[in-house]
Amino acid sequence: MRILILSQWFDPEPSLKGLTFAKQLATRGNTVEILTGFPNYPGGKLYPGYHLRPWKIEWMDGFRVCRVPLYPSHDRSAIRRVGNYVSFAVASAILGPALVHRPDVIYVYHPPGTIGLPALLLRWWFSAPIVYDVQDLWPDTLAATGMLSKGFAFGLIGWSCRLVYRRADRLVVLSPGFRKTMIDRGIPESRVEVIYNWAPDQVLAPPDTESIRTGRRREFKVVFAGMMGRAQALEAVLDAALECAVTVPAARFVFVGGGVDRDRLEKRARELRLRNVEFVPMQPLSAMGAIFADADALLVHLKDDPLFKITIPSKTQAYLAAGRPVIMAVSGDAADLVKRAGAGVLAEPENAHSLAEAVRGLASLSIDERDRMGAAGRAFYRKNLSIEVAVDQFQRIFDGLVKQRRHRAVRSALRVKRAMDFTVAAAALVVLGPLVALSAFAIRLTMGLPSFFRQERPGLHERLFTLLKLRSMNQAVDAAGSLLPDGPRLTSFGRFLRRTSLDELPQLWNVLTGKMSLVGPRPLLPHYLPRYTAHQRRRHEVKPGITGWAQVNGRNALTWEEKFDLDVWYVDHWSLLLDVKILGRTLLKVWQRGDISQKGHATMTEFLGSPLEII
Repeated sequence: MRILILSQWFDPEPSLKGLTFAKQLATRGNTVEILTGFPNYPGGKLYPGYHLRPWKIEWMDGFRVCRVPLYPSHDRSAIRRVGNYVSFAVASAILGPALVHRPDVIYVYHPPGTIGLPALLLRWWFSAPIVYDVQDLWPDTLAATGMLSKGFAFGLIGWSCRLVYRRADRLVVLSPGFRKTMIDRGIPESRVEVIYNWAPDQVLAPPDTESIRTGRRREFKVVFAGMMGRAQALEAVLDAALECAVTVPAARFVFVGGGVDRDRLEKRARELRLRNVEFVPMQPLSAMGAIFADADALLVHLKDDPLFKITIPSKTQAYLAAGRPVIMAVSGDAADLVKRAGAGVLAEPENAHSLAEAVRGLASLSIDERDRMGAAGRAFYRKNLSIEVAVDQFQRIFDGLVKQRRHRAVRSALRVKRAMDFTVAAAALVVLGPLVALSAFAIRLTMGLPSFFRQERPGLHERLFTLLKLRSMNQAVDAAGSLLPDGPRLTSFGRFLRRTSLDELPQLWNVLTGKMSLVGPRPLLPHYLPRYTAHQRRRHEVKPGITGWAQVNGRNALTWEEKFDLDVWYVDHWSLLLDVKILGRTLLKVWQRGDISQKGHATMTEFLGSPLEII
């Protein structure tokens, strides 16, 4: 299938659901395209080699990436941050339909919440389902981080996010708590699924920890890696470091990364004269494996806020995959994950003493005990949180939505087909009724009664119905009282009826009553049913027709196997356009009067079953 990834952030920006995600989807046979912005995150400045322009199409590892303009910014200014989000939303909504190819399904990465505008527009434009991946609960996150306080703008964003949540064909969330919140907000349970995030590839294969730990310094290194902002509330960690300077003298706290709060934290560390705290600039992901492997413990910390009890910070998966013990200072779902894995210790968020005690408890363990914790976390990650596990879940959702959409489209088209059948059959019976009556009268004069031929035939799902045709054969029998073969019984008027296909006209009544369609596989004799192969039986998955794909591609001049293959091809490729095409070719065939019978036979030989294939 064709999958469109809609995300404001994509490689070369740090993005969990970026190029690696696209590659995994491609390995499952999908064609993936990306609609994103010009790279500027997290520094707020365009990356080298990129210049703002109306749009840019580039290829990354074989993937078509469509970039639209935005206002580059990522600082403390709420106005500039809103400008960044809104500019991308507007640009992708306007330019997206013209830049990307029609997808079968649209994957949407949220945040920011403004991504909902282009998501809904693309959903409508392409009539494609959207899978909305909620990584942050907007507007809750805006309030929790202090970016936006209560007010008109907050309420407007909340309303728009709820609208998108309700309109999305499927919501994917990162934790059970997120799922419960969505359900509490009125989203049906069947439309919300939990898919845990995975760790970046670069941290999955760290250097050999044995060699790193040989000759280790007499210290206990606690590493925090990632963004340093208000949501992380890292001042409490500095207070814990102050306490550990007394209770755990070997402890050393290393902060790796950047963010809007980093400068303030460094200043605070200097004011407290914390000699056991070090700040390291943001490192490329390729360096993080070694940094994690060199740590004695990896720290996760968030503000003590109800929102964060239902979130799982993405660094959690990276830490578990790295195979080092975790200090989880986040309540709720994230803590439950570490507890289930047996991969570390828990601490209360924004509680310096609790953090210090967690560090002291880990430091008191032997290296072997801590390594066993790390190994348990890594094993848990591989089994439950790896990218392979997650993408399998995404693929299942994509497949299900596309199947549902196609099923709905087929049902809608079938309603149109039935309306067309009824309208055409009714009109044809009105117009051609006198001709049918005249033909019936001629049959009565030449062959006697009855004028009409009635016989049970299998229809949709092999259910029997009474087929109605004009009679073209007499009732001549042999000396034993058995009917003669078709050839001797076919009268001259009957041959005329068959050549002109007038004998088929009464079947319009079968169409009018819904037992048949204008177009479909021809209904055959009931005693053929046990002789079909499983493949041939599929011809009964649709209503039989007066004409069909086999009729306009050879009719009775074909072998039975050829006819059945054409019937099944029709079942697999049916569309309203194909029906119109068959009806047009049928009129031409009737005019040409070709392929009425098999060579050497009045009609067609009996079907005795297909030869068994030798395997």
